Formats: sequence, structure tokens, C-alpha cells
Amino acid sequence: MMLNPASRIGFVALLVQDLPQMRDWYTTMLGLEILQEEPGRVLLGLKANHRVLVVLEAGGVVTKTPTAGLSAFALAVPTWSEVLQHVAWLKAHDATLSPWFKTGFSRGVRLKDPEGTEVILEYDEGPRLVAGRGYNFTNAVAQPLTAPRLPKPAARLPVLPPPTFIGRLVVATPRLDQTVTHIQQLLGFIRQQKTKDWAYLTVGDNTRHIGIEVQAQKLGPRPDNAAGAHYLSMVVPNLSMLNLLRMNLTTHAWKQFEFDAQNDYLMIEGPNGLTVWFSLA
Repeated sequence: MMLNPASRIGFVALLVQDLPQMRDWYTTMLGLEILQEEPGRVLLGLKANHRVLVVLEAGGVVTKTPTAGLSAFALAVPTWSEVLQHVAWLKAHDATLSPWFKTGFSRGVRLKDPEGTEVILEYDEGPRLVAGRGYNFTNAVAQPLTAPRLPKPAARLPVLPPPTFIGRLVVATPRLDQTVTHIQQLLGFIRQQKTKDWAYLTVGDNTRHIGIEVQAQKLGPRPDNAAGAHYLSMVVPNLSMLNLLRMNLTTHAWKQFEFDAQNDYLMIEGPNGLTVWFSLA
């Protein structure tokens, strides 16, 4: 089974230990906006298109050592100039950033939120329909990129503009092969690259794609209350795709799922404590 190419990553839900600190970091450092706030839960995203990108939920405990699971997610920003503006702001406010990198489809930097989840801030040319020669959405191998010249930091934090979206995910696991098989056979992603300790899988094409990078690491299991990625939302275009996913799980004798026919939700529990909620666009 192959996931419909029009599918997208909806949002990443993080279980957090210090909700006010995490809310403030994502809004004052990254430029996400508060769409909804209630006791114990904050929805962050873009007011311009009302799209939720990150959900923060209280009740997490920061572990002393990293654990298996979703370790990073990428915010794909619409233009290169906006990436540069955000990085200039982050540097002016003493954020710790990785060196610049490039892949076959993107350019950007990485940074960690206060509780250890890595955020990739990058520009992907493909969805903007301006992909040049050498563009390859199937190649996620990161290479060093010469640091570009940054603009003068803005007086105010640049708000992330639409259509910023979550373009890819990174899963760290001690069980690489099992995780890749789960993502490929049960979730419907296509394996594009694989070594003994790394893999990259995608859905879509040059102009519309999402990806999951899987990294082999010696990590322990993620406790239920561990701070970090709690679950993620995937959005499929129609009910037929949702039903096909459900039938595919049954075919592969995967029992760790729940299907809510009344509300058109499919919840799949996978390896590494990674839970995926599928819903309709």
C-alpha cells in the first residue's frame, strides 16, 4: 500500500514539563502564534490560515538521557529570505544553532527547544515550484553549507508566514529495520535511502512531499510520561485512503490501532512509542 501523495503532516504534539516556558519559546523564538489556550494545553500555528503546527500538553517529565521516538521535526518556511530573517533573529537572541546544512531538497539550520526536541528550520524549493537543477526530494543526506550572509535582525520577531508546514520528521531508534518496515509497509511511505544505521522514506513528489528520517541510536524505550513528541497528526485527502490504511493494518496483522468510524479517525501505535493519528482533510 502507498499513502496518497496528497497526504500531509498535520501537527506534532509534545508532552512538556514546563508549559509556560515552552509556549513562550515557540512563540517568542520561532514565531508561532497561539491559536488556542486552555489549562494544560496550547495550540500553536499560523493565524493567517488557522493551521495548527505544534500542540503542547502538560504532564511530561524531562528524562536525564534521550529516549527512542520522534526526536526532531522540520518547519518548512516558504522563502529563503524568511529563513535568513528568522536565523538573524535567533542569533541576536543568543539561540544555539547548528552549522548550516543542505540536503537534496532543502537548506537550513537546527536548534533545540528548552526540553530537547530538535526543530529544523529550512527552505524547501520544491513546493514553491522553483526547484532548480539537481533538486532531489528523495535525498535527505545532510551536507555542510557555507554560512550565508544574514540580514540585520528585525526589531520585532518575524512571524512564520503561511504556508509554513511540517515537511519531515526524524525518528531515533535502536530498532532501525523494524521501524523502517513499519513506516513503509503499514503507513505507506516509500523507502528512498537506507544504510545500516540510517534511512529516509517519503510520500509525494518534487513539488509536494513529506518525509521521515530514521536514525539508529542506542536508546532506551520512551516512558509514557517522557517529555517530547507524544503523538503526531497525519491528514489524508479522503475516506477511501483512511479505510485503505485500516485494511492494510489488518492484512499485516497489526493490532495496535483504533478506528473511530463516527469521527473518521484512525490511531496507530508503532515502535518507539510513536503514535500517529490519521484524519481527513
